[in-house]
Amino acid sequence: MDLQFLEDRINGLKKARDVCSSQLDIGALKELDDAIALLEELRDHPQNTAEAETRKLRVLRAMAAFVSIVTNLRDWL
Repeated sequence: MDLQFLEDRINGLKKARDVCSSQLDIGALKELDDAIALLEELRDHPQNTAEAETRKLRVLRAMAAFVSIVTNLRDWL
């Protein structure tokens, strides 16, 4: 992943966490914090291994869960 892309995603997730933290439960906040930590680790120690791909997938899942919770998409379905 491009370092600037990672930095942008980290900053975006941190801002979203700060804005929406009162609306999220402890589990969602923990998952979001874990995703941010994984992105920071990938930024600081870039890897091209299968483990790095697994971490990226986990981050994407956490981001999808966060967006779903914040936007309440499931309430509309």
